[in-house]
Amino acid sequence: MIVYVLTEPVDDFTALTPLPDWISADPVPHTHWALQAILALADAADYVHWDGDMRHLPSGGAVIAPPDTHPYLVIKRDNNGTTFVVSDAEIPGLTDTVERSTRTERRPIGTWTHPTSRDIPTLLQPTHPNLAAGPAPPF
Repeated sequence: MIVYVLTEPVDDFTALTPLPDWISADPVPHTHWALQAILALADAADYVHWDGDMRHLPSGGAVIAPPDTHPYLVIKRDNNGTTFVVSDAEIPGLTDTVERSTRTERRPIGTWTHPTSRDIPTLLQPTHPNLAAGPAPPF
């Protein structure tokens, strides 16, 4: 992941998608990627001078790198507006507006949700004669 610190705050978010809207468009992969992006920013926090604060929820966008597109997240600090951009691909258009940048390893996060009680077979009552080990849980 690449974490950029911009030289000037971003104040116009018109071309970006609010994070909740972006996630709701495709919840599992978008949530997975957004968490990786925030963790990348956290990993780079000392170098990019991020204290963990956000003025508002991040916004998302996409950089076109034919034949693919790559998401990026824009996070604005609740200070003087220091703005960070996190992407998994270089963003050439930012070259003149980057104060500093760094790379971090993408954190491994599973793309599945945790099991719930609906996923685990009902346990037998202790008084039930068939208390032998049952089938393995589905996870």
